[in-house]
Amino acid sequence: MRLLCVLGTVVLLCFTAPAFADEPQLVALLRAQAFNKVFEGFEFYNVTIENDLAQADGSHEVTAVASGKFLDNTRRVKALFLVVGDTLIGGQVLEEKGLPPCTPSSGTHASSL
Repeated sequence: MRLLCVLGTVVLLCFTAPAFADEPQLVALLRAQAFNKVFEGFEFYNVTIENDLAQADGSHEVTAVASGKFLDNTRRVKALFLVVGDTLIGGQVLEEKGLPPCTPSSGTHASSL
């Protein structure tokens, strides 16, 4: 359910996310379609691509790390994404440190983006 909510929000953010002209296209895509919601309310956050593996079918498996600062606290999220063209198909959180999500939990922690 959380994945569905995140993906719905991601679709909305695609149309409202600010463009970062000096960022690589892949970083801008991950910002708009995944990380903007995760880091909503943060003073700033950075996205770094650790690995980008092209697959035979034209898709890419991308490992990215995003880290940001909120007041005196920091948050770091490392995730694996499947990207086809200009679309984020899915993702899985590999590591997460720092502030917990600001959304109320229903008793279980989903680790998908």
